[in-house]
Amino acid sequence: MQLTLHLTNDCNLNCKYCFVPRGPERMSKEVAFKAVELGMQNTNASGLLFYGGEPLLEKKLIYDTVEYAENIKQNTKHTFIYKMTTNGTLLDEEFLKFAEKVNLTIGFSHDGQVQDKCRLTNEGSGTFEMLNDKIAILLKYQPYAIGLSVIDSTTVQNTTETVKFLFNKGFKYITLNLNYGKEANWTREHLKILENEYKKLAELYIQKTKAEEKFYLGPIDIKIVSLLKGEDNITDRRQMALNQPSVAPDGTIYPGSRYLNNPIFEIGNVFTGINTEKQNQIFEKGSTPPEPCRECAIRTRCNYAYDTLISQNNEIIPDISPVQCAHEQLLTPIADKIAEQLYKEQNALFIHKHYNDLYSILSLIEDRAK
Repeated sequence: MQLTLHLTNDCNLNCKYCFVPRGPERMSKEVAFKAVELGMQNTNASGLLFYGGEPLLEKKLIYDTVEYAENIKQNTKHTFIYKMTTNGTLLDEEFLKFAEKVNLTIGFSHDGQVQDKCRLTNEGSGTFEMLNDKIAILLKYQPYAIGLSVIDSTTVQNTTETVKFLFNKGFKYITLNLNYGKEANWTREHLKILENEYKKLAELYIQKTKAEEKFYLGPIDIKIVSLLKGEDNITDRRQMALNQPSVAPDGTIYPGSRYLNNPIFEIGNVFTGINTEKQNQIFEKGSTPPEPCRECAIRTRCNYAYDTLISQNNEIIPDISPVQCAHEQLLTPIADKIAEQLYKEQNALFIHKHYNDLYSILSLIEDRAK
């Protein structure tokens, strides 16, 4: 089981598209330790993802929680995998040395040259300049760190530019997340721009692959994997979702981060455990896609057709927004053309990356050896 620990709802930034409800709540050491114990049930390995708000506001709690887990590891041989998502502003060499020691993988949120349009301090100042040194020190310790960016309607025209910025800074693993909230105000024109940006990214992906440069781009690689897995893709994705609940600062457990603070989605707490009956009920709700999706040709490859649930009239129902649907319909054929071209050419890196089950492990070992 992998648990996402929302250490705090507080943050030192005020990003325009953040979905986490802001507040002073912070997780106690008691809750964090109970979460560690909960994640160990019925498994020999578990994951802890430190999340927020901004998790580095609770740096001492991260130290204490990892120390607690490492002591358990020494006594039981249970394996822990540590991850963290951060805005990077509070990163320092001391923490990165700690992360290196315990193999804590860091996801670094940055929107490239348009950083100052969306990711501002609470006082309204830009954050681009303050993060230059943070990127350098992060990649010094973690050349395999993941760069995370958000595709927003106000900055969609800069998507390719953002990816190039992160790649040129040294990020080889880059993930793009769509801001599909109602406040994003996507229009047909925005979606046309996004389609064009994905086509430019496709050219970049092919170029880097042919040059044998390591380049993982989340939206495209995920779609290629879904093509190769076929019907098994959605089964694997749903099983992963079932095993990745989120823990709020007070210890309440939810099926995922996007459901935090919605009582109808509560599935237990760290002190009494997970209500598996309710968890399975919610899981089953997510097993049936919304009506418009059921005959869709890319249903099993869609990132949103399953497990995108909302509460309506005190009931949990499946739901997908027009923006999510349009995104999947424009991205999928672009990714398929990439896969078709590189496979026909029998590109060695592409074949190794997508047909060798050990690729991810070998790649990680290679990065850590540098």
